[in-house]
Amino acid sequence: MKEKLVVRKGAYHDSAFLMRVTRQLKGISNIFDAVVVMGTPMNLELLAASNFMGEALESVTPMDMVVALRGASADAIAVAEQELEKLLQGGEQQTGDESAGLPIDLTTALTQNPDAQLVSVSVPGTYAAYVASRALDADRHVFLFSDNVSVEDELALKTRALEKGLFVMGPDCGTAIIAGVGLGFANRVRQGRIGVVGASGTGMQELTSLICEQEGEGISQAIGTGGRDLSKAIGARMTDLGLRVLAADPGTDVICVVAKHPADEVADRVHTILEGLGKPVVVRYMGNAVRPSTSNVFYASTIDEAAQAAARLARGEPLTFSKQCSGCGDACFKADKIKEGRVIPKRLIGLYSGGSLAYEAALFLQQKGIAVHEPKVAMKSSGPIEFDGNLVIDTGEDFYTVGKPHPMVDQTVRCELIEKVGADKSVGVLLLDVVLGDGSHADPAPELVAAVNAAKAARGSDDLLVLASITGTELDPQDLSRQKAILKAAGILVAPTASKAARIASELLA
Repeated sequence: MKEKLVVRKGAYHDSAFLMRVTRQLKGISNIFDAVVVMGTPMNLELLAASNFMGEALESVTPMDMVVALRGASADAIAVAEQELEKLLQGGEQQTGDESAGLPIDLTTALTQNPDAQLVSVSVPGTYAAYVASRALDADRHVFLFSDNVSVEDELALKTRALEKGLFVMGPDCGTAIIAGVGLGFANRVRQGRIGVVGASGTGMQELTSLICEQEGEGISQAIGTGGRDLSKAIGARMTDLGLRVLAADPGTDVICVVAKHPADEVADRVHTILEGLGKPVVVRYMGNAVRPSTSNVFYASTIDEAAQAAARLARGEPLTFSKQCSGCGDACFKADKIKEGRVIPKRLIGLYSGGSLAYEAALFLQQKGIAVHEPKVAMKSSGPIEFDGNLVIDTGEDFYTVGKPHPMVDQTVRCELIEKVGADKSVGVLLLDVVLGDGSHADPAPELVAAVNAAKAARGSDDLLVLASITGTELDPQDLSRQKAILKAAGILVAPTASKAARIASELLA
């Protein structure tokens, strides 16, 4: 096995571009691992955690690009380097003439696009606050996809933005839909009369997809805030602004809020704002007890219920909900038949690409009396399962993505874990999510099916029950119906939401 480190001084590229290059290099024959990052201290730590170390890294700065390659031979490394050159120059996707006109910095981009009202920032956290501040200088709204921005910088950016009447959506804002255009990871939804403010990326994706696909309504705007906006430190600054903008929007009839449960004092303040908006509001806070609903504010117990409530309010229908499982298609029926015909091992493991979906599923299981936990360190991709009990794991946690793209883009790590845990006969139920939309994996189902089949082959039996929830719409480029069909053909039970998949799992284990 051969390794090589390449440092390109002063060669800055944004994180989205580096993720694409990493993925393509890893697809080269006989390349075992590839990491392409900027030389920030955190990225150097991540490289060291992947056992990429050497003198070449000693003088690296955050403005330097680092390429780490591990392959079967020197020839394989050489092929990867040749491909890297093509990718950095634009390769077959972009000619020199096309690339020559692209802006190389924010100032040039704004000069070339004077009517643009929003700047999307996807740079390493070391630079993100600076670039976002420059965008505010230019009186533009900011979609701040970057993470690793300090709380102090976030507070300063949002305080300044409010003074200017501008949005800073983020940091670590994974999803937004503004004027029908998806930002970050977003599903393609029809436009309509329901507006969303969310501090949860995949939570917003699930909610907006359900409103469109299951309820037949549409989205006016979906405003992301970043996961810390509802913390005590930030004090719901962008949530407040988003709510007031939607309240004043004549195209928005109903407002939804989706987030992990905020600090109690922040939740109390937000509730006061909600009651004064003059429009019906649906809230899904994941975690803690569901708050009592009031005259115009309905607190939902799941994202599914939030989507139903928003649609019914938009249509002027009463808010009545059945306590029975519904909308699961044939998954419940098949699960009942399976349960009648076999003894199911009692252990459950969930392997999720969406953090909020993992959280939603875990909460539902716990409410049904099934204790679950998430390890605070990474599960290895080989060997016996290191942790006892039922596990619900977010494979998007930092320790699973060391030098790798997010699992919604690259499923390699999750597929390795599927093969490992599925082969363990103590595991009876495996829970998965599949998140479609722009930015996500182009065709996720076949890879997941291959991993499940490999697990069953290693297991030596077909007694592993696999349930998958799908977040997406028929408008998404992955083709929702096709993804469902591929999973079902492999014997995987398919539910439309994370909580419905968790409900079926809880009944199987009851």
